[in-house]
Amino acid sequence: MKFFTGLCSALALSALLLTGCVNEEPPYKSTDNGSAEAGTTGYLSGETLSLRVIADSQTDVRPDDTEDATQTPPQANAATRADVATDNYHVTIVNSGDQSPAFDGTYAELKSRLAEGPMELPIGSYDLTVRSHRDEELQAAAWNMPVYGTSRSFTITKDATTSLEEIVCTLQNIKVTLLCSADLAEQLADDTKVVISLGDAALEFDKAHWDGSQAAFFLPSGEENTLDFVLTGTFTDGGEAGFTRTIPGVKAGQWRKIELVIAYADQGNVKFDIQVDSFVLDQTITINGTEGLWEPLYVEKPLVEAPSMVWTGHDFGETFQLKASMFDEEGLCSEPFEIVATVPGKVARFDIAISSTNEQFMASLRELKIEQFDLCSISGMEATMLQGFGFPVGDQIKGLTSKTLNIGGQLPSMLYAFEGTHTFAFTVTDEEGQKASATLTLLVDKAHEEGGAGNAPSIVMLTDSHNLAEPYVMNEIKDIEITIAAPNGGIRELLVTAESQALGTLLEQIGLSSLISPGVDLCHPDKTAEEVLGSVVGFPVGDEVLNQNSILFKVGATFVGILAGNEIPSDVEGEPNTYKFHLRVTDNAGASTEATLTLVQPAK
Repeated sequence: MKFFTGLCSALALSALLLTGCVNEEPPYKSTDNGSAEAGTTGYLSGETLSLRVIADSQTDVRPDDTEDATQTPPQANAATRADVATDNYHVTIVNSGDQSPAFDGTYAELKSRLAEGPMELPIGSYDLTVRSHRDEELQAAAWNMPVYGTSRSFTITKDATTSLEEIVCTLQNIKVTLLCSADLAEQLADDTKVVISLGDAALEFDKAHWDGSQAAFFLPSGEENTLDFVLTGTFTDGGEAGFTRTIPGVKAGQWRKIELVIAYADQGNVKFDIQVDSFVLDQTITINGTEGLWEPLYVEKPLVEAPSMVWTGHDFGETFQLKASMFDEEGLCSEPFEIVATVPGKVARFDIAISSTNEQFMASLRELKIEQFDLCSISGMEATMLQGFGFPVGDQIKGLTSKTLNIGGQLPSMLYAFEGTHTFAFTVTDEEGQKASATLTLLVDKAHEEGGAGNAPSIVMLTDSHNLAEPYVMNEIKDIEITIAAPNGGIRELLVTAESQALGTLLEQIGLSSLISPGVDLCHPDKTAEEVLGSVVGFPVGDEVLNQNSILFKVGATFVGILAGNEIPSDVEGEPNTYKFHLRVTDNAGASTEATLTLVQPAK
């Protein structure tokens, strides 16, 4: 079967040729601090880092409705992109796999650290979060307290540099202002008030602040929230004034401008209603001062619907295995790979980040400058290559409200040449700043194609063909060997936990008490665990395990000799010790298998 035709053949060949020219050792990588072995880390750069906040500078004030309509209304000050102090913004960077922190401090501290040079980090995916306030500073409801922030993900790949570019923070809580015409306010006594609440959090607007000059900010309790509006008081003629209304579907980042209006007035009886205008705080807002004041209405202007992405016939949460049977004689994939993006607010950016467990493939992408890109802005030879793979670029996608990415032609054929798990992280952003993200995960495992992507990891003991379900008596001092296989994309985590009171004493003495609890992930061991478990015990560690399809897990003869020689005090006097090693292997598709190696010290 022919897997390389046309453009695909040329690109794949050029990628392989270019791979040999890649310098995998960055010039700034330390060679004397012993921080990590080559191939286990990458670098985070701040050369292009900047932080911008989209903040509203002043609330619009509606002009007095009793003014002469022929006069020019005062200029409304709209939400704008304001320059604000950001040095004290709280920044965290966390490994999205094991949730270990990589950075926790202020934006100023992050800039200072990255100014010293790229930050060395273990390879993997990371989540960056920026907030204007720390958690302990937040209030469920407060006057004039906007909270700004954002989150983004990035990937650190082997010996490569990932750049942090512009970070844009937007409003994270809900802004509410209240307006009332002067004519209507004059009919209400001074004791009249409006209480607006979200759940148990409530703020009271007195009449002096019914001009939109006071902004209430509420922390959302969910993706969609409901505001409650309650007016109580009296009319100036002594009549009772009361009115309630709920405002559903309120989301973080929105400004709800509420206006109290008269629905109708008949023989001295006034009926109220409200008009709710919805805005996103990165837009310019203008309000007509008098139009429609006396109309009976309750209008909530909807925001533009957020973007969405669908993989036709499939679920993004599943790993899809590419198989030889899916390709025709020309190398074209017969399986549909249609990604449908629906973007009512029009496409402003369409970012794609590619990662893979196959380093040869990733080195080729880096050299060709198509590891990470925005389909809307990419140009030149890179754009031409992506078009050959079925990706729309430039005006073919920017500004559209719907687009189907049909990438089932040449791209799968090229991917099939590289064993491993390949991921495509899609993020589409509309002109309102709303985003939708999805990840396409493709597996190439030619040795296990018949089993498909459902192959779970396996743990099998080789020594004496022993069944792991039974204890193993250490009659001889020799290596104890186990094979661990993860055909579905390689090993993501291999957690080893030891169980033995006597063994715990020994491990504590050599600084490895973590092996007892919570256990050690051999894919990402700390320095002590890597040295002792690798050199003394004989366990595979680091890159010997991470992303491997199969490994030989070995308890070395030296360590077995320590156990069998009774150099460790017995748990129970006069009885042999039992040492348990609980193994849990998880592959890159998320499937796990567990087994326990139980070693028994023979009785003396």
